[in-house]
Amino acid sequence: MQPEPKPRPRAVSVRPVQPGDSVLLDRWRREPEVRRHQPLNESSVAQLFAELSHQQVGDLYRDRGDKYQWVVLVDAQAAGWITLVITNWTHGLAEIGYALSTPFQRQGLMPQALAIVLRDLYSRTSLRRIEARCAIQNEGSYKVLERLGFQREGRLRDYFVLDGQRVDNYLYAILRRDFLGR
Repeated sequence: MQPEPKPRPRAVSVRPVQPGDSVLLDRWRREPEVRRHQPLNESSVAQLFAELSHQQVGDLYRDRGDKYQWVVLVDAQAAGWITLVITNWTHGLAEIGYALSTPFQRQGLMPQALAIVLRDLYSRTSLRRIEARCAIQNEGSYKVLERLGFQREGRLRDYFVLDGQRVDNYLYAILRRDFLGR
């Protein structure tokens, strides 16, 4: 009996969002598996298009602006997204979030995509601390963060409403020195 062939490694990359990605984001945001652990605001394709039209990734590298997104590509196929919200440029603080569409979940792809974005952010911007929050029931998400070196810093009780219920979140953070020192 022949052993099962090993699955080939998948090429993971990211690219800045484009306004035309609003259709993809809308479709992904409606998937029950994507929505299961995060309260995504209702937005139309037109609203997403307008929001994406204002994001200029060049501003990120000039330490200005407040929100940036990337599309995660797996073997050149759009698979999900990463969002960065700048909370304070003066202090170098930001929050990161992410999601993969259902067919790409649970394959170990997001740590690779996040590592690409974190490496870029910490080498090309003045950001010093990047936080992430995830529902305490979302074990897959906090394992992604821990794998990348994020430290759990606390529990945020009743942090947001999900399906009509208050949900606790874990707060994670990774510092520039921690990530670059790995």
